[in-house]
Amino acid sequence: MEQKRIYKARQDFYYKLLVIYFMFLIVYALMRGNFGREEFTIVFHDPIIYITALFVLYSLLALLISAVKGKEIEFLDDRFVIKNRFGQREILYSDIITIKFSRERKRDNIGRSSIRRARIKLKDRKTLLRIRIGEFYDEKKLINEFKNINKSLHI
Repeated sequence: MEQKRIYKARQDFYYKLLVIYFMFLIVYALMRGNFGREEFTIVFHDPIIYITALFVLYSLLALLISAVKGKEIEFLDDRFVIKNRFGQREILYSDIITIKFSRERKRDNIGRSSIRRARIKLKDRKTLLRIRIGEFYDEKKLINEFKNINKSLHI
């Protein structure tokens, strides 16, 4: 029986972005509001509120799109499968010519790998298949999966 190893796409970036923008919108609206006799009115005719509201909507839309897609990579014994909710693509290890990794520019990324992308050259495709490692949970394990595939190609 084949052992499946599944790596799901990260969505925590979108959550954090949404929370930050929304908190800024609330704090800014409270700062710009008018306190009267036992009432509080919010000033809506402020361009910063409009711009921040657009950022909140954009972040929410990006989060929803990412959640609906449900992107993941599944590794099996003889192939890996790139899936989303709308389709999938199987890539046999025998169809892979090379796997190269691009490094990240020097930044302090504690707990994260220095590898940004895996570029995969396939037999039946002219352009490289690029997979952003940072988009998925368990980056280091995902890199090891690709490195193991690359080692098996050169044996």
